[in-house]
Amino acid sequence: MKFSELTEYFEKLEKTSSRLTLIEILSELFRKTPAGAIEKIVYLIQGRLAPFFAPIEIGMAEKTVAQAIANAYGLSKEEVLTNYQKLGDMGLAVYELAKNAKFIHSTSSGQNSQLTVTEVVNVLLEIANTKGNGTVEKRQTLLSNLLQKLDPISAKHLVRIPLGNTRLGIGDPTVLDA
Repeated sequence: MKFSELTEYFEKLEKTSSRLTLIEILSELFRKTPAGAIEKIVYLIQGRLAPFFAPIEIGMAEKTVAQAIANAYGLSKEEVLTNYQKLGDMGLAVYELAKNAKFIHSTSSGQNSQLTVTEVVNVLLEIANTKGNGTVEKRQTLLSNLLQKLDPISAKHLVRIPLGNTRLGIGDPTVLDA
């Protein structure tokens, strides 16, 4: 499944407060998902990359993510943080910045929809497993490169994952019912 398709479902989920409607949306998503990707999608819905008992944390702070966004769109970190403070959500901030980017990425012609959920999860796992000297810079570069390949809606939901703030309002019982 393409990451852009998943983020379309995230958009629907984010705008829904009815638990029954959330279950319907998730059920539809799970029916369209190839068997090998359901596990990854369930974890992403929870803002994770692995089950709670697995010691995998992305470990990126707001300022680190802001620098990655700045690098991706040719902006200053201060511009990103100002937009974040104005909107109160890093996802909304990157959405606005990506829509209004001063330059056009080679992926903005529609090729961005080619990244799969598995490819995005693999990069996020690489970020989580980065250790040693220069960890912050390596993580920023990986996230920045990934952001450059995504459309604004996908970027919005992507940056929320390392921050642990998916804003979907989905609990385990809702996922199980779906």
